[in-house]
Amino acid sequence: MIKNDEVRQFAASHGGVVPASELDRLGFTANEIRGKVRRHGWVSIGRGAYRLFPTRDHRDGLLAAVTVLGRAVVSHESAAEIHGFTRLPKGKAIVTVHSRTTHTFRFDEVLAHRTHDLDDSHVTVVGALPVTTVERTVVDIAKTRHPKHIGAIVDDLVSRGALDFSTLAQIAESVARRGKPGTVTMRSVIDERGGAMLSQSELERRARALIESSGLPQPIHEYAIPWAPERRFDDAYPEAKLAIEWDSRRFHGQLDAFEADRRRDRTAAIHGWRVVRFTWRDVVERPREIVNSIRLLLARAS
Repeated sequence: MIKNDEVRQFAASHGGVVPASELDRLGFTANEIRGKVRRHGWVSIGRGAYRLFPTRDHRDGLLAAVTVLGRAVVSHESAAEIHGFTRLPKGKAIVTVHSRTTHTFRFDEVLAHRTHDLDDSHVTVVGALPVTTVERTVVDIAKTRHPKHIGAIVDDLVSRGALDFSTLAQIAESVARRGKPGTVTMRSVIDERGGAMLSQSELERRARALIESSGLPQPIHEYAIPWAPERRFDDAYPEAKLAIEWDSRRFHGQLDAFEADRRRDRTAAIHGWRVVRFTWRDVVERPREIVNSIRLLLARAS
């Protein structure tokens, strides 16, 4: 029968399961379903939903849970794995459902969290699966991890351009409440990083304003590198052969970028130039140190 083929196709693409709503749509009667259970190995997983095929892998479990739990969203470590987080071990399949959701489904391979603060803006779609966004995922996994661990994850994601720090701060504050697991951890991580990671343009704006207000000579912005004029130093004092690079990345999470910067610095040294690098944290937390360093280097050059 056509509907038998259709139900098998549906289950094959939804983690091996089929919910009551799909059985109704296909026209299965209660007697037909009981017959499938007795003779064809269908397994009831509660509230009219059935497992037709065994779970093959982690993603199958997630697909099955999302299919029969209604508005379930892949979250926590499962979302972290989908988003490509490093520094996290693989674990049980995890989804989140609204705290008002009532269900009696049996998913031994899936852990279902309940929450009331999962906004639609905290959810994206990856490969047909609804998944918490990178930023919301960080907030969720902070509940069970040390601030240093979460900080390392955040720094790595920012360095790869996978996380927007201001969005992370907004989500963390929107779901924060006294006594909520992870709230103290997230505030610690955010506060340690000066409240927000600066974009490159914002970092340069603040840094140049700092130099101007300090009374230092004004550098030339976006100075063409003499031996590679197609490239630019962020700022430079050509007469002193001093170049300044403003690094918006908390850490160099990408080995290629890190090594490229070092090759660039060595080449500058060969041509008699000194390159100094300052980070967003230097600008936010140590502005006087920046001013003193530039003043000393200019004095030595003269």
